[in-house]
Amino acid sequence: MKTKLSPRFWCAVTLFSLIGQVAWVVENMYFNVFIYKMFNASADDIALMVAASAVAATVTTVFMGSLSDRVGKRKLFICGGYILWGISIFSFVLIRTDLVGRLFPATVGITSLCVTLVIIMDCVMTFFGSTANDAAFNAWLTDSTDSSNRGAVEGINAMMPLVAILVVFGGFMFFDLEKAQSWTLIFTIIGIIVVLIGVLGIFLIKDTPIQKPSQSYLGCIFTAFAPPPSKTIFYFMLPLRHLLFSTHQFKFLCLI
Repeated sequence: MKTKLSPRFWCAVTLFSLIGQVAWVVENMYFNVFIYKMFNASADDIALMVAASAVAATVTTVFMGSLSDRVGKRKLFICGGYILWGISIFSFVLIRTDLVGRLFPATVGITSLCVTLVIIMDCVMTFFGSTANDAAFNAWLTDSTDSSNRGAVEGINAMMPLVAILVVFGGFMFFDLEKAQSWTLIFTIIGIIVVLIGVLGIFLIKDTPIQKPSQSYLGCIFTAFAPPPSKTIFYFMLPLRHLLFSTHQFKFLCLI
């Protein structure tokens, strides 16, 4: 018999999944455009940003996912993470050559400093986003469903990246990405929406009791990284190969 899920649950799934994917689409597809058009970043700068963000997302998901398992309060990680995620997105409004120049008047390469700040803040934003969405939210979906309804929930969650791409591409058509004012408005809108979703989650999300792992925190992390003995080299090289391919692919695209 199929377990019925409440309207509040479906509302939380739809909103958190959609807005989370919208934020990821902007980060994955438009941050390279932002850093290039506003600060004349090189292909090496963009490749470094992509690589650093990928490493931050992977490490954060493993470590913070294990921590949320031990704490057992997904709601805290989801709502708090979304609020901090939105604040970190909004912080890009402050990364402008005129503002940074006032804070560091003795610095010669203001644009280079802005590029560095964008890369650092991209990693900070990725940390909060991966904690809230990748680690806690997806785990909460699993905690709150069973075999009778998980397919429907995961179906909604799986289609949101495509919906988010349409939303972002459609929305960005109304902005002139050559102007700093457009980026200010973009980061302000997305940052505020993500913060509001985090606040709304306090009322929508209900924690489901979970069985805490018997292993220690570090034991859970080591287990996540431990490959089958016969495939150790293969499993170690696979993420490294993926990271290097992604970095060089973005670097190539920026040179075209």
